[in-house]
Amino acid sequence: MTSAHKILIVEDEPLLRKAFEFLLVSEGYNVKTAKDGKLGLSMLKKYEPDVVLLDMLMPVMNGMDFLENSHVSSNLPNCKIIVLSNLSDTVQLKDVKKYNVTKILLKANLSPVELVNEVKSIK
Repeated sequence: MTSAHKILIVEDEPLLRKAFEFLLVSEGYNVKTAKDGKLGLSMLKKYEPDVVLLDMLMPVMNGMDFLENSHVSSNLPNCKIIVLSNLSDTVQLKDVKKYNVTKILLKANLSPVELVNEVKSIK
């Protein structure tokens, strides 16, 4: 993936959202952010990102609802979705796979360098 690619971060925690944005912008990515799934879904259609970093537990619209709605309404078949979660509920995490999620990463175990490397590894 080249540094010109667009990334949408859908994360309700302001500190994480800003940290992820800072890291990825410093790597040359074009980054937009959304504080909840509803805003993220609206931005998905307008921004047409190459990669979405998606939190699962958010107010207004959670990550699962975002996936369900983005699958139906999106015309972005090449958009890759990385789920970022601290969920230990393996049933729910298995459910996200039916939406062609590219990767599932546990936020608690994720260093900034690992996040950047995961984004870079997507082709």
